[in-house]
Amino acid sequence: MGSAALAAVLALAAVPAHAGTQQGKFTFKVSDPSYKKTDANGTFTGQVNMAGTVGRPAPMAWSFRTSPAVQAIATGRMTCSAGHMQLPYHDSHPNVAVNYFWHSSVPNNRRNKNYTLYGNCTFPVRVGGRTGRADLGFSFKYSLFDGLTPSMTVQDSGNPLDAYVSDLEIAYDS
Repeated sequence: MGSAALAAVLALAAVPAHAGTQQGKFTFKVSDPSYKKTDANGTFTGQVNMAGTVGRPAPMAWSFRTSPAVQAIATGRMTCSAGHMQLPYHDSHPNVAVNYFWHSSVPNNRRNKNYTLYGNCTFPVRVGGRTGRADLGFSFKYSLFDGLTPSMTVQDSGNPLDAYVSDLEIAYDS
């Protein structure tokens, strides 16, 4: 990738993906059990086996991999951690390759509740001859709907494609 193209990708990625918009929410359903979004920073996926867990809490399996553009500016390994706003969940991976296929599973998701998974990776970078430290964060808002509870309706806020957002910020060395 040429330096001009790389600079353009990084300029877009440095702007918060959710700037000026409300983050949406994705609702996992029996008819729609998986989610995938790719942006300038990487690819995120989420899956719930809705049919196989009816009447029980369900795990939400997820994955994230940095984009080739992000991998191209990395000069070392990354440290990543994920957490959850509503459930006692944490996942951490210190000192992994920047192209690491990060995957995990959030247990005990219940139907008809709103959830937020978040993650962050830090790693050294070199962009246009300047060195620094990248901070790549993401957020995924979701819920589960079993389709069996007549009193509950699926209410997604915003665009479901915007349920996942990511930000890349670089702090350059002086």
